[in-house]
Amino acid sequence: MASDKLQHTAGICWISEPQWTRFLEVAEDANLLENSWQEWAEKTDEMITAFAEKGITVVKVPVDVEELIQWCEEKERVITSSSRAEFVTQLMTQKHTGVKH
Repeated sequence: MASDKLQHTAGICWISEPQWTRFLEVAEDANLLENSWQEWAEKTDEMITAFAEKGITVVKVPVDVEELIQWCEEKERVITSSSRAEFVTQLMTQKHTGVKH
């Protein structure tokens, strides 16, 4: 049953308010993101609620912008929603397995 719950849990990139400006500076898709951290946080919370209503738990995964930049550079990736999702998945995997990739 525990594995069933894990299958219905997803992570979302969570940027702290103090890092928001830096995040917008480096995100390739910044033009698609909200202009203020408050707007983005509200939209993220609405999305988490919508997924919860469908039985999917979405957890906020704190992301340090500088670590994200370094990871993307190592992987030769630009910072977009897909690379952020991959980074968050890796962070969640490390948390559950204790193994860094």
